[in-house]
Amino acid sequence: MKCQRPDSFSAKDEKIAQRLTAENLCYTAMKKFKEQYGVIPNVSDKDFFTNSIHVPVWKQISPFEKINIEAQLTGYSSAGCITYVEFDAKAKNNLKALQQIVDYAMDHDIPYFAINVPADTCIDCGFTDQIDDVCPKCGGHNIKHLRRVTGYLTGDYMTSFNKGKQQEVQMRYQHTKQLNLCDC
Repeated sequence: MKCQRPDSFSAKDEKIAQRLTAENLCYTAMKKFKEQYGVIPNVSDKDFFTNSIHVPVWKQISPFEKINIEAQLTGYSSAGCITYVEFDAKAKNNLKALQQIVDYAMDHDIPYFAINVPADTCIDCGFTDQIDDVCPKCGGHNIKHLRRVTGYLTGDYMTSFNKGKQQEVQMRYQHTKQLNLCDC
């Protein structure tokens, strides 16, 4: 018997099905864990579990330290094993630093590497950069926050993902704080 996709299966259904496992598991599993064991400091005091081989997103370490730790674990994963570092928006102007990080990851046999850089857009004026709640150009509050979440670039992570993934993104430590990056 051959499994066939139902005719009523829409593109929206397919998109949801693709994200269910990766995105919801960290949030849903945490909810169930809390129901059974309660809130345990540093274990279940957040709305998400840290994914697979990752250093916890809030850990304040350099991108090189993060790569060193995760490089030891990538060979044990039988599924996706992305290693990523979080940079602030000014990093996009420093190609030398970006190349240094990519080379370092490749030299440490990272099979799947990414650099996450916020790319927010003010819907009111079109200004694009890292924007918190207010556009520095026009003062607008209609901001779309583009982030990579569970391997997906979102239209706006604040509306596209569940509470657990939203909290994870908000807690991410930007590893550029450990580097001397200029706007060059």
